[in-house]
Amino acid sequence: MTAPSAAAVARRLADELEAEGLPYAVGGALALGVWGVPRGTVDVDLDLFLDEAELPRGFAAIRRAGCEIDEASAIASACGRGDFRAFFEGMRVDVFVPCIPFYDAVRRRIRAAPLEGRLAWFLAPEDLAVFKMLFFRTKDILDLERLVAVSGSEIDRALVRASLVDIVGDEDARVRRWDALVVAAASRP
Repeated sequence: MTAPSAAAVARRLADELEAEGLPYAVGGALALGVWGVPRGTVDVDLDLFLDEAELPRGFAAIRRAGCEIDEASAIASACGRGDFRAFFEGMRVDVFVPCIPFYDAVRRRIRAAPLEGRLAWFLAPEDLAVFKMLFFRTKDILDLERLVAVSGSEIDRALVRASLVDIVGDEDARVRRWDALVVAAASRP
């Protein structure tokens, strides 16, 4: 029997979270694929819009989806870093929880898109871009170069910049890199 795809695991998670009425959004490479830049992935990134008191309900839904989770470690990590991990048959599921005020706006902007034949909630492309710039890894920059190149005016580049400035300040290297990325995309035919 082959291991399930990241999309299949995300679908299971979405189904359980929706059944419980818990707000979520799929992020990472799966969201990137929805917004026009598909690439392979071996994990699931999930934003779970819950406060600390609501986390046990989220953990229960994640377990019902078939994931293993160490609740004590997850609570400590969620409260300390804003994220925690679960595992589905060895596949990592990175779960991000609100840890900065930006998450309030992110939750309002989530968008429905198809996932394994049915609608699920995804991070808006602008918020995906902000999170990728906050992580600022080489693979995130490459993802964003491709996203900005294919999205044209579909992505609100000014919103991404304003959000970054609000979070890290206008002198931060991530803001300068975003500006350079936008200029480079605009200069392409």
